[in-house]
Amino acid sequence: MIARIATFPPLPPEQDAAVRRNVRERFMAALRAQEGFIAGYWLTRADRSWVSVSVWASEEAQRRGGERANATPLLPGQDPATIPAPATVETYEVFAQTVSDDGADATAAPSS
Repeated sequence: MIARIATFPPLPPEQDAAVRRNVRERFMAALRAQEGFIAGYWLTRADRSWVSVSVWASEEAQRRGGERANATPLLPGQDPATIPAPATVETYEVFAQTVSDDGADATAAPSS
């Protein structure tokens, strides 16, 4: 099992909003449909910098699934120029994991 960690520099407010829409309405479903995808997290700070963390069964699953998810058609009216490429990408082997006892699928409440 591997984890892919990507960082993104601070984004202007309008681009930050477009990225949030892309993640919630397009990319999360596209990733969930990929074989070998285990989990995904998108983290942000007050300065609107981002970190995405995805967990995959293998590096091959991550490569193949990432390519397919990125090829998912854009949302109506979505400008591909508003979807930034990561500044850095690193891959780590997952050697241990834990989840809550209830196993609830939680989605954080939208924030601005």
